[in-house]
Amino acid sequence: MEKREMLKRGFGYVVFSTLVIAIQFVNYLLKSPQLELMDFTGWVFFLTAALSHAALFALLPYLLVYLPLILLTAKEKLASIVHVLLMAFLNVIACLNGMVFSLYKFHLNGFVLDLYFGEGGDEIFNFDTSIYLYACGVVLFFLLLNLFLRWLSGWLYAKRGKAYVLPSVLTLVGLLLVSNLMHAYAAVAQLQSVKKSATHLPYYFPLTANRFMIRMGVVAQEDLVSADFGTKENTTLAYPRQELISDSVPLKNVVLIAIDSWNYLSFTEEVMPNVTAFANKNVRYENHLSSSNGTRGSIFGLFFSASSYYWNDFDVSGVTPVLVDELAKRNYNIQAFPSATLNSPNFAKLLFYKVKGIRHSTEGVSVYDRDCQLTKDFVEYLDQRDTSAHQPFFSFLFYDLAHAIEYPKDKPKRFLPSWDYSDYVNLSNDMDPLPFWNLYRNSVSAVDSLVGVVLRKLEEEHLLDETVIVITGDHGQEFNENHKNYWGHGSNYSPAQIHVPFVYHYPQAQPSVFTYRTTHYDFSPTILHDVLGVKNAPSDYSMGKLLSDTTFRDWHIVGDNLNYAFIVEDDVIIEKKPSGYLEITDARLNPIEGYKINSKELNVAISKLNMFYK
Repeated sequence: MEKREMLKRGFGYVVFSTLVIAIQFVNYLLKSPQLELMDFTGWVFFLTAALSHAALFALLPYLLVYLPLILLTAKEKLASIVHVLLMAFLNVIACLNGMVFSLYKFHLNGFVLDLYFGEGGDEIFNFDTSIYLYACGVVLFFLLLNLFLRWLSGWLYAKRGKAYVLPSVLTLVGLLLVSNLMHAYAAVAQLQSVKKSATHLPYYFPLTANRFMIRMGVVAQEDLVSADFGTKENTTLAYPRQELISDSVPLKNVVLIAIDSWNYLSFTEEVMPNVTAFANKNVRYENHLSSSNGTRGSIFGLFFSASSYYWNDFDVSGVTPVLVDELAKRNYNIQAFPSATLNSPNFAKLLFYKVKGIRHSTEGVSVYDRDCQLTKDFVEYLDQRDTSAHQPFFSFLFYDLAHAIEYPKDKPKRFLPSWDYSDYVNLSNDMDPLPFWNLYRNSVSAVDSLVGVVLRKLEEEHLLDETVIVITGDHGQEFNENHKNYWGHGSNYSPAQIHVPFVYHYPQAQPSVFTYRTTHYDFSPTILHDVLGVKNAPSDYSMGKLLSDTTFRDWHIVGDNLNYAFIVEDDVIIEKKPSGYLEITDARLNPIEGYKINSKELNVAISKLNMFYK
């Protein structure tokens, strides 16, 4: 019974600690420019989310330290002292995290620690005595506060004889459910105040259920694209950073052909005779890196010329790509021909919600059928367009067969031995990848045939002299090239998953092969400059450069706001894991021991990452 009472007294302290941490979370928002976007719904969500999320943090020291100490030793004084010290430390971390978030727009992680402790860190952080005195004051304040709260919880228990454990737990669980259900609705209904305020909670992963909400009729499918973003001025984003200025130039058509999950090693004459023949007559960039290892961040990077680190902020703010905006201003006929749906991820809204009548999907029983159908539809589009209007067009063709690795069983396979289907269950580090690799090559070869149809049609229509064509992959597809048992994509940032082919056709350009590093962030500024006559420096609206710029793209950012990495010189990969931990490897994913991060260079890279925040 005595141990039970000790645990109850300790739990009362957890409740008080939850309130303290939640207050700090609310303070993050109060000091943020996003405060102006808050409404009643946003505040109901944020307060319930802050309390339930704070409870998860406050429970950790209780469950991992206090409870075991009581059960093993029955020494409440010892357990309470350790508990108080841990909670005070957690409060200090929460306070420090608030400062980091206000400066860098991300929560405390390994990069921040390396900024301070890394080489050159003392040149970035030069604290005088008053700063250290302030830090000591913060530590002392939270220590005294937690000592008082621990005493108060004991005093209340002695006075009331109850710790109200069950009501407290039920209340916190209720708040957790309410906040997650509100976020699930807000995610599909595009409630800015909810989605934006959620980013202020550290390592917060709320519920999203877009497909379920649509199936239940809570939100209609068309509402995903035609969202109303209100009239409030965006106080947190600066994209573009400067108003674009352009010359009047003869407008060319633009065709972007993206092959989902395109492994660079499959880009050979044997596998892809049509695309390689076209590439040999045009410009090839041999060292081209994607903006991510997954479709979401890769396509985002191509169109926005920005890291998908900004996905949530752009999504809820109605920010659309500068490229698409400028095409629309010049009356381009903007069309999409996607094999997989553009509603998941919701590219239809994020990229094209200002474009009326954008196509979301393609009919077809199989992936191969859809890829064939989109090719046929594009050919028909070229046949049916009104050439007398002299309206330029932008077409986005997105093939999915290489991603599905789903070669039709009724068609002969060029590459043998080959699996009949992707047997993911039996993948292992020691298996021979050849049958799987050949299935993939057969799939890519089928895509090549379809792209060949598109290229021949453009040539037959005499459009090559007035059309810019880009052929690339959204990201790579790994077949255990690093011998670390990685297959597919989305699992690491080695070249196997982010190095993709990039072919650039510009009328009258001479065939060339370039080996300097280029990235997906270079696509939009190049089109804006070469095709639309934009005179601004790319840094006014882009994280990239012109493709023709040979300057080294050091500290290339890949990934999203949760898991991202910098690719630095010699393909060193500095990755921030979701936990905040830093992992540093070479291009083959071998750990680099003793690698020293240059804090000055890292600070510049982080500043660039945050360049579109005001």
